Amino acid sequence: MIDWQTARAFTEEACAEIFDYTPCRLQPRKAGLTANHASIDDPDRAVFDFIGTIDLEPPSDRLPRHQSSDPGIRNGTVSYDAVLTAHVGEWPYRPKRGDYVVTATDTWKIAANEEDGSSRPAWYLTRARDVVG
Repeated sequence: MIDWQTARAFTEEACAEIFDYTPCRLQPRKAGLTANHASIDDPDRAVFDFIGTIDLEPPSDRLPRHQSSDPGIRNGTVSYDAVLTAHVGEWPYRPKRGDYVVTATDTWKIAANEEDGSSRPAWYLTRARDVVG
């Protein structure tokens, strides 16, 4: 008898060893003091490093940001600058929309995520334009 959960975990770890090669840092963020203030680092969630895969210019997709109350209206295609995948089995928490992912050359803002029940979710990224420095 096949233990599917063990097989799936093995596959997810094997994918991480093969594909994940980009050192990343997760910088949690939270809203500023008011709606008029920029977001700030979130001291309640620790910064942590991980290895992930960032693919630039992923194909456009239909990821609805807000569902319309009229079922006849569908949101248009959404484009992102990059998509991040990583094995999250040992992570202390899952990133939220608005958190930063920092690499050696870029800072990205998490704009959306896609969970599929595995330990390798996807986060859709945009370049963080509000980074100082």
